[in-house]
Amino acid sequence: MITNELEVGKKYKDLKVMCEVLDFEYFDSTNSRKATLREIESHYKLEKQGRGYIVLEKYDTPIIIKNNNDGRINNGGGIRNTKYDRLMDDLIIDWLHRKNEAEFNISFNKIFTQDKEKNNKNIPLFSDDYANLMNIGHEEFSKEIAIRKDLVDMFREKMYMISSKCFETSLGRLQKQNIIIWSKETMIKYYGDMTEIADEDLLEEINLAEQETYETMEITSFKRRNPNVNKKFKREVCKILSQHRISSYWKVYNIEILEEDKIISIENVDKIKIELVNRFVNSIRDSLYNKKYDEIDDTPIAIGEKRESEKYNPFMNNTEDMVKLSNILFIDYDKSNIEVMDEEWEKGEAKKEKEKMKQKIEEKKVKRKKRKIITN
Repeated sequence: MITNELEVGKKYKDLKVMCEVLDFEYFDSTNSRKATLREIESHYKLEKQGRGYIVLEKYDTPIIIKNNNDGRINNGGGIRNTKYDRLMDDLIIDWLHRKNEAEFNISFNKIFTQDKEKNNKNIPLFSDDYANLMNIGHEEFSKEIAIRKDLVDMFREKMYMISSKCFETSLGRLQKQNIIIWSKETMIKYYGDMTEIADEDLLEEINLAEQETYETMEITSFKRRNPNVNKKFKREVCKILSQHRISSYWKVYNIEILEEDKIISIENVDKIKIELVNRFVNSIRDSLYNKKYDEIDDTPIAIGEKRESEKYNPFMNNTEDMVKLSNILFIDYDKSNIEVMDEEWEKGEAKKEKEKMKQKIEEKKVKRKKRKIITN
């Protein structure tokens, strides 16, 4: 559903600009751009000029674009081909309706992690095991489930990045529609359990204390992904801010409802959750399958010869572990969808990767033989 409008007769610089006007998510990949353009062309007749587009006409009834050509069928309604559609929008609206609070502060994990006692007050997409992973860290968690720690860490990172971006994009859409207003804040907890949102002055003090702590602990923000390191880091920050008697602090979303009549109960919420989680899982695992690292060839080289590096996928042979992580960390999704995806990947991309790897191994053997001849 398009909520904003393109101006007929106007030229837009590129697809990304049109997405900004229409409040669409823009993903810079060939398939995503094609899908987004098809959706826009179902509502508007466009003329391409260079990288830009001129809007020639707005259709009264949305149409379906077939294979990026002019074959059109009137389907009597809108179509939505963006990566996550508006699935998260519907989940947020239904969640706000059930929560029934005009304004509140809440952390990301509290929104999406399963809460058996208050299951109807959040959007449960992540399991109890996800909460355990966040509590003990990826190294300990990987031992418990017998999966390599770098895969667990990368899966968790992608899981957070993709879902949080989707959530914040949806919040932004709802804010542009004047349904809500939202912001990301820092919650402060004082000794005695009193909490409040940090003002600008205190936030600046926290930022300065964090910079000092990074230097004294000799770490980067990357190291704080370890829960034990992060807890120690925050304790040190709170010591620097001892005059404020702060015991802890964390990020929260501040959400305020502006139009209560738009906050309604949504039908088929369970089906929406399943579909959204399926898309999250597929995005995470596609990202991991496409992950490439530099592999340095450490064999001896002749003087003046340049050492070569090659790209490789470290998770190429970990399909079963990815299925296991998907089962463990997410709830409410269609597992058959994952099995089909894995079969397709194994037949296609995995086979290509293995063939490339075999070819590289053979090329290395040839190089080693040549170097032995040179050195002898």
